[in-house]
Amino acid sequence: MKENRIKVIISTGQGRLHLIQSAIALKRIGISVTLITGWIPSKIFPDNVIDRMGRFIGRKNSLAAGLRKRTPPEFEQSELKGCGYSEFYMQMLFKLTSFHFFSRSMAAVSGWKLFGRQSRNFIKNSQIFHVRSGAGQGGAIIKARKQGMKILVDHSIAHPFEMERQLAKAATNSLIVSDKFKIIYPNDNFWKLVLKDCLEADCLLVNSEYVKWSFINEGYPEEKIRIAQLGVNSEFNKSKTSYKRSDKLKLIFTGGFGSRKGASLIIDALTLLKADGFSFSFDVVGNVMADIAIPDWIKESKDFKFHGHLSQDKMLPILLDSDVYIFPTYVEGAAQSVKEAMSTGLSIITTRQSGAPIIHGENGLLIEDHNALALYSAIKLLIQDDNLLEAIGRNATKTIRNGHSWNRYAEVVRDVYCELLDDRANHDS
Repeated sequence: MKENRIKVIISTGQGRLHLIQSAIALKRIGISVTLITGWIPSKIFPDNVIDRMGRFIGRKNSLAAGLRKRTPPEFEQSELKGCGYSEFYMQMLFKLTSFHFFSRSMAAVSGWKLFGRQSRNFIKNSQIFHVRSGAGQGGAIIKARKQGMKILVDHSIAHPFEMERQLAKAATNSLIVSDKFKIIYPNDNFWKLVLKDCLEADCLLVNSEYVKWSFINEGYPEEKIRIAQLGVNSEFNKSKTSYKRSDKLKLIFTGGFGSRKGASLIIDALTLLKADGFSFSFDVVGNVMADIAIPDWIKESKDFKFHGHLSQDKMLPILLDSDVYIFPTYVEGAAQSVKEAMSTGLSIITTRQSGAPIIHGENGLLIEDHNALALYSAIKLLIQDDNLLEAIGRNATKTIRNGHSWNRYAEVVRDVYCELLDDRANHDS
């Protein structure tokens, strides 16, 4: 199958995910891509108006900056298809949930099904329907099948049953103060919608061995799963030039600082380090989630800095100035934040559940999940062994640079497309 003959429709579903960057990478290697996404605002809409709309629906960060990414320069206008109505509809439903007219799950299911119905208008003249899990309902997958397309469902986090088990662990910590972010229930109708897409796929595309394992563990057929590791953006191609550090070890975390990411474990581990007299600082680049309580001693310490959300260009200098990246997450798909930190040459401490490409002791340290003592011990090890800290950091950079570019991702996905189309050709013959 020649790559210039491959025609693909990529449907991102509601919100934002990696699939726009995926579409760009695939187009750059010669795949013909039509991109279906949410609202694509016209240039006549000023960014400040869009941001005000974002604040109305509860967005703390710039909505305009995210929506403008839906019109990448690599795409002609005719190749971009917007499903704005369904996105507005779902956001209005989410606002109404605050009045308890119905659940957030009902709102999500209704919004995602409407996206699928609206997307059917654009499902034609292609060979493969590459759809984010959840966006294939509302008749989208049915329409693609009737058009003779192969169905590739893109799923980027662990199986919902695995998520439930892991988040139930996180909810037991005394620092967790809110039910809102505690548990994801697999019997929730939204997750049933997502799993229905996964079951109807000819191929399930996931982003890590961990996600693959989580599906196989629930009885999903292994032969239908393929892995494509997402690329790391070129902004993170700059790496540390020196591993000489001060007496104070500089720790860093990026992302939403909350229960799922292991925030309570970090607080417990740092409390142990402080009690043992170790000298360290800790930066958090990202918003503190509503489900975590920050102890007063941390709020009052000059060695702890909560930067809030920062753009990548502002976050990068803080990463480069740090020594160790800690991310004791309970459940992910493949945490891009970990891979970004690896690319910059930091020593990494994380869990298997991060989905990161870590080989323990070589390019990072893997610790048992739900174990603050394990995190404390790993940090202590790096405090006491500068040679190990440097070796891990340098190997981490090599891992990302050698195998986690967006071009490499596109090549892997192209091979999956070819495999699906060859299978169809053999079946038809």
